[in-house]
Amino acid sequence: MTVEGWELASYVVTVIGLPLAIVVFLLEQRRERRNEEDEVYQLLSDAYNDFLRVAIDNPDLHLRSNTVTADLTPEQQERMLLIFDMLISLLDARF
Repeated sequence: MTVEGWELASYVVTVIGLPLAIVVFLLEQRRERRNEEDEVYQLLSDAYNDFLRVAIDNPDLHLRSNTVTADLTPEQQERMLLIFDMLISLLDARF
């Protein structure tokens, strides 16, 4: 190749290759960010499903009730506080 050939090749790389490399890099970064967001969403969803299983396993606490649950034993009160602590830590970890 002659000097003119090398010069033409460098122009082609500068005009086509460099912008293409930048576009590919940006698309790859966007894809990785989307995958990370999807993974975080899935982990949060799984953790919330686990919390709902705990709530279902403790129907005597009436955790989904809109009314105040009266006459709880100390053991039930402790379980309720622990379950609400689980929910708070779950939401706190996300935000």
